[in-house]
Amino acid sequence: MLVCTTCNHKQETGKFCGVCGSAVTPEGNPANVDHLTAKAQSAATMAPVNQPTDIKDGLQQYGSYFLSLLKNPSLAFQSGRKHFISGFVTLIIYAIAFSLSIYFLANSLTRSFMGGFGATESSLPFFELNFRLFFIIAISVVISLFSSFIMVKAAKNHIDFQTYVAQFGGLAVPFATLNVLAILFGLAGSIQLTIYTLGTSLILFLMFVPVIMVYEKATLVAKQGQRVYLSLATVILMSVLTYIVGRIMLADFISDVEDLLYYVL
Repeated sequence: MLVCTTCNHKQETGKFCGVCGSAVTPEGNPANVDHLTAKAQSAATMAPVNQPTDIKDGLQQYGSYFLSLLKNPSLAFQSGRKHFISGFVTLIIYAIAFSLSIYFLANSLTRSFMGGFGATESSLPFFELNFRLFFIIAISVVISLFSSFIMVKAAKNHIDFQTYVAQFGGLAVPFATLNVLAILFGLAGSIQLTIYTLGTSLILFLMFVPVIMVYEKATLVAKQGQRVYLSLATVILMSVLTYIVGRIMLADFISDVEDLLYYVL
């Protein structure tokens, strides 16, 4: 049995705690605990005292965080509570980039359909349409996040919600990057590239990542546990919640889009 050197969480396998991301050591091995504690204290002493106090420093730190996870998304599983804001911001970027890419594609197609005449008049309403798109994808992200978190708790993993958001958001980095690329494809009016990029991002992030999270967290608790069934249950729960929410929201959204297109065209 392994014990976390920070929060004392116990797990069977892994090098890092499934709750807070700190190093773990064999239970009943005080020599290792003392060694790791001394090492952590030494690192804390060497760390800079001044924390970032302006936007520039914050952006630089987030940029480093983003690039490191883009190179190796597996590092997301080492994220802790201190990475909550970075993970949350990444989820926001994912949703914003997704909605913008669809908006710019629709806008490019509308202008092309109008033959280049009256470019200003033929532009789709930015805030009205883009806000609706953002809201829909944000709800989808929330469904995936909470569905997987519920299943992680069902696996009896004691990870706290802030740490979970940090790790979930860390895994969103590659897919947020895909959505940013889709914005460029949308601006260029490329239907295939935009749809393929967004489709890949949507399926992998909203379906595959929650399954990975549940499987990994369930494995930390019990290697021989019901991690496969819990992962499958995550997909089922997401599908049910998506269906219920979709029935409520989708009809109104389609009606609003039709009204906007009728107004423009």
